[in-house]
Amino acid sequence: MLPPFVHDTLKWLRNETVFPFGGTIVSDEEAEQAAVNPGAGAYAAPVAAALAGICGAGVLLLFWNLGLPPSAIAAVTLLCLAAIRGARLESGTVRAGDRLYGQSGVGTVSLVLLLLVEVTALEGLIAYHAPSAALVLIVAVVFSSTASIVFRLTQPARPIDEIGDTSRVSQSTALQGLTLVTVVIGTAILLPVFRIGTTAVAFVGALSAFVAVVAIARHQHKDDVPDCAAAAGKAAGAATLLAVLAIVRTA
Repeated sequence: MLPPFVHDTLKWLRNETVFPFGGTIVSDEEAEQAAVNPGAGAYAAPVAAALAGICGAGVLLLFWNLGLPPSAIAAVTLLCLAAIRGARLESGTVRAGDRLYGQSGVGTVSLVLLLLVEVTALEGLIAYHAPSAALVLIVAVVFSSTASIVFRLTQPARPIDEIGDTSRVSQSTALQGLTLVTVVIGTAILLPVFRIGTTAVAFVGALSAFVAVVAIARHQHKDDVPDCAAAAGKAAGAATLLAVLAIVRTA
């Protein structure tokens, strides 16, 4: 019997990455609980994301030690990170763009733009200081995962008078735990190296990207939520990298 924190961390690793941790849902009761309360154990999701981010950071440092140019390191690192997460954010971003705008190709363009931002920002951070770039990458992955999960737990937003008598499990506790752990992890990683200004900018960048996606997807259907959540996560991760690069370059 695993401790609850370990169990929840393994569950989110299984859900958010290709790592086969935690086994599979073995009973109809567990499947029903997961459907009714998707935020169960969300406080452990940032820890699972940090573990995935550490894998990406390890790839970054490995190729940096091999002497590859920053652009190649950034591209390979992001490719490996996408593979670790099963390309869920990338594929979801493509589908979200196409469905929201009702035109094929929009999602692909959106993904390409976000990837360009990520590669360019990470390349700049590597050129600035590769070990510090590895830390920023971990935080970007954590913010990305949190943004995606928060979107799933809160969207589509509906006014109270439209909810009626529909019974819904409150996700406030899950959101509080998720947010608190994300803040703690992000601050613990960034603050000792980049100080308060850069740390605050990283949070603001990720939050701004999340809010922008929420605004763009305001007319989404409930079936669009998983894909829009992926787009929110992808945008938050890219914004984090870009925000940190902008502040360190102007410091």
